[in-house]
Amino acid sequence: MILQTATLHIKPGLASEFESAFRAASGKLITKKGYIDHELHKCVENRDEYLFFVRWTGIKDHLIGFRGHPDYAEWLSMLEPFYSQAPEMRHYVDIRATGREQEDEESEELHASSREESP
Repeated sequence: MILQTATLHIKPGLASEFESAFRAASGKLITKKGYIDHELHKCVENRDEYLFFVRWTGIKDHLIGFRGHPDYAEWLSMLEPFYSQAPEMRHYVDIRATGREQEDEESEELHASSREESP
Protein backbone atom coordinates (compact mmCIF):
# COMPACT_ATOMS: atom_id res chain seq x y z
CA MET A 1 0.00 0.00 0.00
CA ILE A 2 1.08 3.57 -0.73
CA LEU A 3 0.07 6.58 1.34
CA GLN A 4 0.01 9.75 -0.72
CA THR A 5 0.18 12.90 1.37
CA ALA A 6 -0.26 16.51 0.37
CA THR A 7 -0.05 19.70 2.37
CA LEU A 8 -2.59 22.12 0.95
CA HIS A 9 -2.40 25.87 1.55
CA ILE A 10 -5.69 27.59 0.78
CA LYS A 11 -6.19 31.27 0.01
CA PRO A 12 -7.37 33.12 3.14
CA GLY A 13 -11.11 33.28 3.59
CA LEU A 14 -11.91 30.44 1.15
CA ALA A 15 -11.83 27.46 3.52
CA SER A 16 -15.56 26.78 3.45
CA GLU A 17 -15.76 27.03 -0.34
CA PHE A 18 -12.67 24.83 -0.67
CA GLU A 19 -14.19 22.14 1.56
CA SER A 20 -17.35 22.10 -0.54
CA ALA A 21 -15.34 21.88 -3.77
CA PHE A 22 -13.19 19.12 -2.26
CA ARG A 23 -16.27 17.04 -1.41
CA ALA A 24 -17.48 17.39 -5.00
CA ALA A 25 -14.03 16.65 -6.46
CA SER A 26 -13.70 13.49 -4.32
CA GLY A 27 -16.10 11.76 -6.70
CA LYS A 28 -13.37 11.94 -9.37
CA LEU A 29 -10.97 10.13 -7.06
CA ILE A 30 -12.94 7.31 -5.45
CA THR A 31 -13.75 5.47 -8.69
CA LYS A 32 -10.13 5.03 -9.77
CA LYS A 33 -8.34 1.70 -9.95
CA GLY A 34 -6.19 1.14 -6.89
CA TYR A 35 -7.95 3.72 -4.74
CA ILE A 36 -8.48 2.55 -1.15
CA ASP A 37 -9.60 5.60 0.81
CA HIS A 38 -8.83 9.24 1.55
CA GLU A 39 -8.98 11.81 4.35
CA LEU A 40 -8.79 15.58 4.59
CA HIS A 41 -7.67 17.23 7.86
CA LYS A 42 -7.83 20.92 8.68
CA CYS A 43 -5.02 22.45 10.73
CA VAL A 44 -6.07 23.83 14.11
CA GLU A 45 -3.32 26.46 14.29
CA ASN A 46 -3.54 27.61 10.65
CA ARG A 47 -7.13 27.51 9.37
CA ASP A 48 -5.96 27.81 5.75
CA GLU A 49 -3.78 24.66 5.86
CA TYR A 50 -4.95 21.09 5.25
CA LEU A 51 -3.39 17.65 5.15
CA PHE A 52 -4.74 15.34 2.46
CA PHE A 53 -4.13 11.58 2.63
CA VAL A 54 -4.94 9.02 -0.05
CA ARG A 55 -4.25 5.30 0.23
CA TRP A 56 -3.52 3.49 -3.04
CA THR A 57 -2.72 -0.16 -3.68
CA GLY A 58 0.41 0.99 -5.57
CA ILE A 59 2.19 4.15 -6.60
CA LYS A 60 1.39 3.60 -10.29
CA ASP A 61 -2.31 3.70 -9.44
CA HIS A 62 -1.80 7.32 -8.43
CA LEU A 63 0.91 8.55 -10.77
CA ILE A 64 -0.27 6.80 -13.94
CA GLY A 65 -3.83 5.66 -13.25
CA PHE A 66 -5.31 8.78 -11.66
CA ARG A 67 -2.99 11.46 -12.98
CA GLY A 68 -3.22 9.97 -16.48
CA HIS A 69 -7.01 9.86 -16.45
CA PRO A 70 -9.14 12.71 -17.91
CA ASP A 71 -10.82 13.08 -14.48
CA TYR A 72 -7.52 14.39 -13.11
CA ALA A 73 -7.79 17.58 -15.20
CA GLU A 74 -11.29 18.11 -13.79
CA TRP A 75 -9.99 17.45 -10.26
CA LEU A 76 -7.38 20.15 -10.75
CA SER A 77 -9.80 22.66 -12.25
CA MET A 78 -12.11 22.20 -9.27
CA LEU A 79 -9.40 22.66 -6.60
CA GLU A 80 -6.50 24.70 -8.00
CA PRO A 81 -8.34 28.05 -7.77
CA PHE A 82 -8.28 27.68 -3.96
CA TYR A 83 -4.53 27.00 -3.55
CA SER A 84 -2.32 29.87 -2.40
CA GLN A 85 0.71 27.78 -3.43
CA ALA A 86 1.36 24.45 -5.10
CA PRO A 87 0.57 21.43 -2.85
CA GLU A 88 3.54 19.66 -1.28
CA MET A 89 3.02 15.99 -2.20
CA ARG A 90 4.86 12.85 -1.07
CA HIS A 91 4.36 9.06 -1.19
CA TYR A 92 5.04 6.73 1.75
CA VAL A 93 5.11 2.99 2.43
CA ASP A 94 3.96 1.47 5.73
CA ILE A 95 6.70 0.25 8.07
CA ARG A 96 5.28 -2.13 10.67
CA ALA A 97 6.69 -1.64 14.14
CA THR A 98 8.06 -4.76 15.79
CA GLY A 99 5.37 -6.48 17.81
CA ARG A 100 2.49 -4.53 16.25
CA GLU A 101 0.95 -7.65 14.73
CA GLN A 102 1.20 -9.43 18.08
CA GLU A 103 -0.50 -6.47 19.83
CA ASP A 104 -3.30 -6.58 17.26
CA GLU A 105 -3.83 -10.31 17.84
CA GLU A 106 -3.80 -9.87 21.63
CA SER A 107 -6.27 -7.00 21.41
CA GLU A 108 -8.64 -9.09 19.25
CA GLU A 109 -8.39 -12.00 21.69
CA LEU A 110 -9.18 -9.66 24.59
CA HIS A 111 -12.23 -8.25 22.78
CA ALA A 112 -13.43 -11.76 21.88
CA SER A 113 -13.16 -12.99 25.46
CA SER A 114 -14.98 -9.91 26.83
CA ARG A 115 -17.81 -10.48 24.36
CA GLU A 116 -18.13 -14.09 25.51
CA GLU A 117 -18.32 -13.00 29.15
CA SER A 118 -20.93 -10.27 28.54
CA PRO A 119 -24.56 -11.24 29.35
